[in-house]
Amino acid sequence: MSAPFARLSSRRASALISAVLISGALPGWAADPVVSNLKAVQREGTKLVDITYDLSADTATVAVSLQISGDGGATFAVPATAVTGAVGSVVGPGTGKSLTWNAGADWNGQVSSQVRVKLFVGDGPAPAGMVRVLGGALPADSWAGAQSVDGFYLGKYEVQWAEWQSVRSWAVDLGYAIGEGAGRGPDYPVTNVNWYDVLKWCNARSEQEGLAPAYTVGGAPYRTGGEVPDVQSSAKGYRLPSEKEWEFAARGGVSTHGYAYSGSNDINAVAWYQSNSGGTTHAVGTKLANELALFDQSGNAWEWCFDAYSGSDRVARGGSWGAVDHCRAAGPRGSRPPGIRDYDMGFRVARTSAPSTTATTSDLSVDTRDPVAWTLFRAAEAGLAVGNVGLVSLSPLDKLSVVGGGESHDGAAALKFSAVDGAGSFAERSIEGPALVSFWWR
Repeated sequence: MSAPFARLSSRRASALISAVLISGALPGWAADPVVSNLKAVQREGTKLVDITYDLSADTATVAVSLQISGDGGATFAVPATAVTGAVGSVVGPGTGKSLTWNAGADWNGQVSSQVRVKLFVGDGPAPAGMVRVLGGALPADSWAGAQSVDGFYLGKYEVQWAEWQSVRSWAVDLGYAIGEGAGRGPDYPVTNVNWYDVLKWCNARSEQEGLAPAYTVGGAPYRTGGEVPDVQSSAKGYRLPSEKEWEFAARGGVSTHGYAYSGSNDINAVAWYQSNSGGTTHAVGTKLANELALFDQSGNAWEWCFDAYSGSDRVARGGSWGAVDHCRAAGPRGSRPPGIRDYDMGFRVARTSAPSTTATTSDLSVDTRDPVAWTLFRAAEAGLAVGNVGLVSLSPLDKLSVVGGGESHDGAAALKFSAVDGAGSFAERSIEGPALVSFWWR
């Protein structure tokens, strides 16, 4: 019997089975959403990309996010934060859904004929106490350069002392060996926990809630010892965030405003740090949240990430009540030995959120370079030598066509040309020869 049924009383199970027999389906279990007719095209004369799609779903709303590739789908690391329209955590089904990517804001000065748009669609609310982080990409100034980040869930707060104690006590009967930890109060972040403690605690919480543990050793849930376990990437249980997940969320994900700290340029508004903490942790959620409604990603307690730093050390991010520069959303990075239990080290949990549906466009051309002027030169009467006498200069231009002309054209006959400028204005002129046309595109 599957886990959802195993936890039901016999009376509730009978009622559920009866409902299934009557309706022919599990009540409340929606089919995966379906995306069709996904199309994308750059709007002529602009740096905007218009994206349309059809969406069917059994639920009232779904979460929609997108990633952009500039290399034919090999990677999806092009930033996609300047997006408006039918995207986000609450999108209703329907036909002709539309959104616009401002490629000029996210990817200015670039050109590619191999741009692809990938749409992610998932249903269901975020688990209690967690925030859905829609997929996107870290910018080039991140610690490891531009990187795509798939959607996931992240704890709204750092794990608190009361939570830690409750799960740890429950786990004893299952043979877990987890360090005691410390905390100043029930709603203060747990500290004095090492990296191994945290992985085992995540597994214990997963088992307590009937979820598949993320960490295993020899195929069994990681419960004891101090070793680097195997990661079950498809498991839906609790885990530590990767460093790129942590930073993407701290920056505000696809809703980023580019703040220096997680949620503000004013460190005092969002962080307990060296100058205002009084040398200790504080209750979680007592400073402002960031763009994703996540608290304390700057300051309060350092947060473990799963990633290795160098040697056996593991990554720590976010700074603490005793830090300043490390409280920045984009770094600098920190690290600790995995076995150390420090008075300023805590963590927050993540969970994998595999999208129910993905759809990807075929290659399209996107050009966000600024136009360069095309100039028409009058030829001198003797020998048609080029002289830049400024007969006409058009700037900026998106298109220039010369009737009967090519890369260069000269002759005594009248020369007719047309141009479309960046604002979409159309102009048509005639030149009486002899003339020589020279023009350069970008």
